[in-house]
Amino acid sequence: MQNSEELKWALLIASMAMLMMAFCMISFVMYYQKRRFEEEKRINEIEKNYNRLLLDTALNSEETERRRIAQDLHDDIGTMLSLTKLSLNQLSKMVENYGNEKDDQIMRKSQSLVEETILHVRRITRDLVPTTLERFGLLEAVGEFVHKLEEGNKLAISFHASPEEFPRQGQKLELTIYRIIQELVNNAIKHASCSRIDINLEINDVLIDLRVIDNGVGFDPDKIKESNLAGLGLLGIESRLAIVNGTVQYEKPEKGGSRAFVQIPVMPVSDSKPEPLHPFRRERVNI
Repeated sequence: MQNSEELKWALLIASMAMLMMAFCMISFVMYYQKRRFEEEKRINEIEKNYNRLLLDTALNSEETERRRIAQDLHDDIGTMLSLTKLSLNQLSKMVENYGNEKDDQIMRKSQSLVEETILHVRRITRDLVPTTLERFGLLEAVGEFVHKLEEGNKLAISFHASPEEFPRQGQKLELTIYRIIQELVNNAIKHASCSRIDINLEINDVLIDLRVIDNGVGFDPDKIKESNLAGLGLLGIESRLAIVNGTVQYEKPEKGGSRAFVQIPVMPVSDSKPEPLHPFRRERVNI
C-alpha cells in the first residue's frame, strides 16, 4: 500500500516536472520568436529608412544638378546672349546707315533668332528651378506651369485647389507635389494624345489629395507593372512619394482616359528658413 502511494506521488511529481519543462520550452520558443520578429522588424525599418535616405539623397542631388545647370545657363549662356544682342543692336545701326536691304533683312533675322534663344533659355531655366514656387507658393507655381502649357497648344488644362487659400507647406513637400504634377501632366501630353487635363488639389488637417485626370487613350497600370515597362517618369513619381510617405494609384476608366490619385500626409512646416529653390544669389544680367 505504501509503495503504491509512493508510486503515485512519483508519477505526479514526474508529470508536473514534464509539464514545467514543456511550459518552459514553449515559453522559450515564444520568447525567441517574439525577439526574432522584433529584430526582423527593426532590420526592415533600418533598411526602409536607409532606402529612403538613398532616395532622398539622389533626389537632392538631382535638384542640386538642376540648380547648377540653371545657374550656368543664366550666368554664362545668358551673359553671352545678352552681349551678342548688344553687339547685334550696334551692328544693326551700322547696317541701317551703310548696308543694303538684304543686309538689313539678315540682321533683323539674326536679332530675332537671338531674342528667341533668350526666351528659350529663360523658359528652360525656370523649368529647371521653379522660383515661383519659393516666392509665391504651390498654387502660383502650378498656375504658371499650366498657363505656359496652354500657350500656343490646342490643350485645355483646368486647375482647381481647395481651399482657395492653400496653406504653405514645407519646401520639400511643395517641391515634391510640383514635380509630380509636372510629370503626370507631361506624361499625359506625350503619351495619352489628350485634349483636356483636369488637376485637382485638396488639403485637410491630415492628407493632401491630388487628382490628375485626362481624356486620352489611357494605359493599363497593372500590365505595365507586370511587364516591367514602367518608365522613368512613373518610377520617379513613386520614388518621390516614398520619401514623404505618399501613395499613388492609377485607374483606366471604361470610357477612356486615365486617372492618377495621389495622397500625401501633411508634414509640419519647419520654423527654420528653407534654402532657396532658385540658384541665383544675384542677377548679373537681365536676359
